[in-house]
Amino acid sequence: MAEINDADVIVIGAPLWNFGIPSVLKAWVDHISRANVTFKYSEAGAEGLIKNKVVYIAMASGGIYSSGPFRAFDFVSTYLKGLLGFLGMTDLTIFRAEGLAYPGQAETALQKGIDSISI
Repeated sequence: MAEINDADVIVIGAPLWNFGIPSVLKAWVDHISRANVTFKYSEAGAEGLIKNKVVYIAMASGGIYSSGPFRAFDFVSTYLKGLLGFLGMTDLTIFRAEGLAYPGQAETALQKGIDSISI
């Protein structure tokens, strides 16, 4: 928790594995999701307590999930946006390297992801 509280910028590597996040990332999420530490409930509802952070999520996937017929299978970006937002981290940007498993597209897919970074 001290690392998160001290950080101005948080970078998360989030591969899309079997439509979700890896178990290690899920364990990290579970460790930082603490009632009355990173979020609280009041009469007004839930309030995230991790504020004023810039979060970058670097996603990678073998398929293409940001658009097209498999978009509904991207549970990584929606989960992380929702959960981190619940914890108070709403300044969030996702960068993607996707389509990496498609024959002949890995190099251009990686470069496309790199080119999408404009920070």
